[in-house]
Amino acid sequence: MIWYMNILLIVIMVGCAAGLVITTRSRSAQIARMAKMNGCRFDREKDSVTTEQTAGRLEFFTLYFHQYQNVCTCSDKFAFIRVADDNIYVDDNPHTKPIKFTIFTAELKKREFPALKIAPIHSQFAPSQYALMKTNIPQIDSRYRIHAPTPAAALVLTPFIIGLLKTRSNIYMELNDNALVYHENAQMPLSDFQQFRFRGLQILHEFENVIVRLDQTPPSTTATLTPKPQDPDEAQAEAMLQALCTLPSAPAKTNSGWRGIWMIVLWLVLLGISLLSWVFLNHWIR
Repeated sequence: MIWYMNILLIVIMVGCAAGLVITTRSRSAQIARMAKMNGCRFDREKDSVTTEQTAGRLEFFTLYFHQYQNVCTCSDKFAFIRVADDNIYVDDNPHTKPIKFTIFTAELKKREFPALKIAPIHSQFAPSQYALMKTNIPQIDSRYRIHAPTPAAALVLTPFIIGLLKTRSNIYMELNDNALVYHENAQMPLSDFQQFRFRGLQILHEFENVIVRLDQTPPSTTATLTPKPQDPDEAQAEAMLQALCTLPSAPAKTNSGWRGIWMIVLWLVLLGISLLSWVFLNHWIR
């Protein structure tokens, strides 16, 4: 009997140890440790990763049903930032397995983004209500659909963003109002989770810098805010984007010298008419 009790105790201890190892090595546990290391709050599950008003403005969140897990939240002086696993259910069938993405979201505290949406051509999130935009860069136009309702969106397509789109084919990026959502059409492996978060921060800071420069620059110079690109494709894109954003030139002012000449001519005509009238009246009276 004691022998059986010892075996049972050993089995329970091994089971507990195995459970502890599995728990501490789970995706949630490891992301929670990363969140703590980065000074972020961690929530195992959350109903939303943006405010309700913001979610309604971003097309990504209005398509399908989203369930958020492993949510890491932090902030800087510009924005509230979250990284989360998003389980996306494309229909109401309970047997349909969700699409799993890791997403990066940000909501600016005081400023707003120009509306822009970039998605891989074959992504289920590629369709948009906004007008299509072309960069004239084959590596980008052959991979992505870019939608922008106004030319101002071209200002955030900086050389850094253009380089990112040229070297990666899986990026989804959407800006509207004060919000940004970014993902790479996949759930990030734990080994790539920190690197994904870092890329999201790079993108956010790139946009923040553009917005700050826009706030500090007169409207007439906004078409030249982006730094000079490093290769011909980016130079071509910059030229095209600047052309989209260039404000209409003011009509040329009429030369004041010509205006003075016409006034003199008009005065002489009036004087001539007066003289003819005087001669005619004198002749008629006689």
